[in-house]
Amino acid sequence: MTAPSVGRMVRVIGPVAEANGADEAPAIITRVWSDTMVNVTVFPDNADVRRATSVRLFETEAEAREHAARTDYPMALAFWPARV
Repeated sequence: MTAPSVGRMVRVIGPVAEANGADEAPAIITRVWSDTMVNVTVFPDNADVRRATSVRLFETEAEAREHAARTDYPMALAFWPARV
């Protein structure tokens, strides 16, 4: 598992990331609570910067989206971007 640290980039899904037709946005980790819980500053496309606290962090986009599909309330979820 990748360890989070302040300043690292992640991608976020959820209402905090939605803008301009996109359902995800890049974010910077601003606080680390644990290996799976962080605070982030989100940069949605063509929208104001947003902040989210206690965001669950996943290794992959698929894991984050699977968790979101099983959850009945909106939240921000983060995952590491794919390496290209």
